Amino acid sequence: MKTLYLDCNAGISGNMFLGALLDLGFPREQLNQELAKLPIHLPVLQIERVVKNGISAVYFEVEHFHEHQHRGLHDIVDLITKATLSQRVKDRAISCFQKLAAAEAKIHGVSTDEVHFHEVGALDAIVDIVGVCLGLDYFRIEQILVSPVRLGFGTVQCAHGVIPIPAPATMELLQGYQVYGGELEGEWATPTGAALLREFAQTSGSLPELQIQKIGYGAGTANRSIPNVLRIVLGSSDTGSSKETQVVIETNIDNMNPEFFGFLGEQLFQTGVRDYYLTPVYMKKGRPGTLITVVVDPEKQIEVENLLFTQTTTLGVRKYLVRRSCLERKTEQVKMGSEVIHIKAGLMNGRVLKLAPEYEDCVRIAREYNRPLKDVYEEALQIGRKELAVKLS
Repeated sequence: MKTLYLDCNAGISGNMFLGALLDLGFPREQLNQELAKLPIHLPVLQIERVVKNGISAVYFEVEHFHEHQHRGLHDIVDLITKATLSQRVKDRAISCFQKLAAAEAKIHGVSTDEVHFHEVGALDAIVDIVGVCLGLDYFRIEQILVSPVRLGFGTVQCAHGVIPIPAPATMELLQGYQVYGGELEGEWATPTGAALLREFAQTSGSLPELQIQKIGYGAGTANRSIPNVLRIVLGSSDTGSSKETQVVIETNIDNMNPEFFGFLGEQLFQTGVRDYYLTPVYMKKGRPGTLITVVVDPEKQIEVENLLFTQTTTLGVRKYLVRRSCLERKTEQVKMGSEVIHIKAGLMNGRVLKLAPEYEDCVRIAREYNRPLKDVYEEALQIGRKELAVKLS
C-alpha cells in the first residue's frame, strides 16, 4: 500500500504541504498546467529552494498577490466545479473547503452559507488546496498518516481581530488528532493545513513501518528557532494486506449493574467503533470486574471516551495506538436454489484466502426452509468456494 507520512514537528500549512509534494517529485510544469484550468486569473507562483536551519526545502507561495475579495462557500464550489480538472481532484478540493466552512460556521454560530472565508478564501488558499489535491493524485497515495501536530500558542491578527493560537477553526478541524502546543510561540498549524489533514490523513503517532521510497521537505514562510519545514515520507507497507492505525480504549469496571453492558454495546456500535469486547478480570482485593476494550478509528476516540464516561461508572480510561493489518475484503452474491446468499471473501495479493457466508442470510434460509443452520452454512460455503475462488482470483 502506497503510504504518505506527514511529520508535523513544525506544524502544517497549505503552502508547506504543496512545497513538500513538489520536493517529493510532483512536476512543477504539471502543477502550472493543471492550475491553469481554474477559471480565474492566476498570479505568479513562487517556487524556490531554500534552507531552513540547515535543511534544504522547497518554498511555494503565491507571489505578490493579496486578494481582498471575500468568497463564500458557494462561490468557491462554483469556481472549482467549473474547472476542467479531474473529477477526483475537484471532489477532494471541494470537500476540503466544505470541512473548513463547517468549522468556521460552528465557531461563529452561523450556517455554512453565511461563512465568508476572508484569508482562507483568498486565491492563494484555493491554489494551495487544489495544488495539494493535484499532488496527491499524481502520486496515487492510498493512505496518509500524520504525526502529532505542533500548534503553537499566543495570538494572531485576522479579519475578526486578535484571536488565540491555535485559531478556533484549526482546533475544531483537528478534533480526534494528536496535537501539542509546544514550547515555541506562534501559529504553527493553519486552518488550511488542518482542513487538508481532516480530509486526507489519520493520526499515527510515530513513523509507521514503511519501506521508504522518497522524502520531501516543504518550507514555511517564517524563520524560526527550529527548522520550519514539513517533512513528508513516501513509502510502501505490506502489499499483501492493508494496515490502519487504530486506537484501543480500555477501562476496568467493578461496580456497575451487569445489565447495563448490553446497552453500552449498542451505543458503542452506533458511534461506529470497529469492535468492542468484555473480559472478566480480578481486580485489587480480589474483586471480580470487567475489562471493557474498544477498538476505534482515531477521529472517533473522543466520542467513545465521552460515551464510556457517561454510560459507565468508570473514572478514567486508558488508550494507545495500534496498527491493524487487514486482508483485502470483498462481498459477492451466490445463488443457493432460489435464494441469494452474500459471501465475504478475504484476499491477499489477489488470492482468495478466506470465505464466509453472511450469517444473517443463513439464518433466514434456515428458518424459512426449516433446515439446520449448520447445513445451510456449509452448503453456502461450498457454493462460494466453487464459484468465487476462480472469480475473485
